[in-house]
Amino acid sequence: MTVPLPFPGQGDAALRWPTDLVVAELTRLIDATARDGLPAEALDLLAQEVTHFLGEAFADEGVLHEWKAALATAAWSDGTLPADAQTRWLTDLREAVTTAAPPRPAYWTRRGGDEARPLGLRETAAAVAGTVAELERAGYLAWAFGQNCVDRYLEGELGTDPGARMHEVLGRPGLWPIATRHPSYSVDDLADVIEFLADHVRRPTRSYRHDYADCGLHFSEFHAERGAQLYRARINAVLERSGLGLELAGNGRLRTVAPPGLGALVGASLTGPAVHAADEEELRHAVRRFQARGAGDLDRRHAVIALAGILERRRGLVSDHLLSKDAGSLFHIANSYGIRHQKADQRTEYDPGLYLEWVFYLFLSVIHLTDRIAAGQREGDPGAHPPDGAPS
Repeated sequence: MTVPLPFPGQGDAALRWPTDLVVAELTRLIDATARDGLPAEALDLLAQEVTHFLGEAFADEGVLHEWKAALATAAWSDGTLPADAQTRWLTDLREAVTTAAPPRPAYWTRRGGDEARPLGLRETAAAVAGTVAELERAGYLAWAFGQNCVDRYLEGELGTDPGARMHEVLGRPGLWPIATRHPSYSVDDLADVIEFLADHVRRPTRSYRHDYADCGLHFSEFHAERGAQLYRARINAVLERSGLGLELAGNGRLRTVAPPGLGALVGASLTGPAVHAADEEELRHAVRRFQARGAGDLDRRHAVIALAGILERRRGLVSDHLLSKDAGSLFHIANSYGIRHQKADQRTEYDPGLYLEWVFYLFLSVIHLTDRIAAGQREGDPGAHPPDGAPS
């Protein structure tokens, strides 16, 4: 069979999920469906998961209708699509998603217009509350907060009073429910609620409609990793529009955003090959400490000290490949200012907020440079260029 493409040239415009997560979930479903020896009952449950996924991830209902039509085809007995046909259908859909053209930029972006005004705290809190409400309707909070039912309340992981449990964990009342409390949030209030939900969100992979008394959808079979990924993507889409300077990291904790243009440097430095075995963990620790929400001058100074220690192990590499004066100036910054040492003759009259940020990204760029130099030497090309997309 052939999967129709109701979204040619639209790319992400036809998807409610980020493309990479759509592909990842399709791959999970394909792998599950392709297992040998699955009984008909298991295939039927997987078909239900596919139905739930397509309705959630695709904004265009054409894909879901095609899937339902396939399941209802008389040639497929018992209303269950055979495993090989089901796998082929999903594989075709994954190929269509992977090769779809990217979305067209908005008109104001194409003409080089001004960026939209960043959202303030109240606007950001309201947008986060709206996002949480959408995820709640989709069942992402059911695992932790429970589900209402006309028969009985279906208790979740947080017990019979999840709001009270949240307040107990966070150490103060008045934060939940976000739908009514968000207008009075401080930045810390909003951040704590975002992080708490990041720990407790789960994506339901199956759902059914309880028709009695128009009860509504009930959700089951919750997936922690995919739930966290979708939650993070949705929350970061809001935070990117805000002026708070925060983003939700993969560990479920908020961190400060790198200055414009330097996010790629951080990513490339963390994923590239390290010169010394000890560098990787020290570098990750330094970045986490520097970007952590609420990091103070002392935290940032210790992060810079950690980067200076990495460079110290590379002193020979730095001296060999930078002009001698440049190499000397680099270590002069680390040793002559009140960063690594606290001697009486050191310079301490600087704005730590600005200066430590400048030094941190300066040291990080040199670490990335020496990573590339060392990688080039291992490959026999000392002048090796960075891969496409990496910062120069």
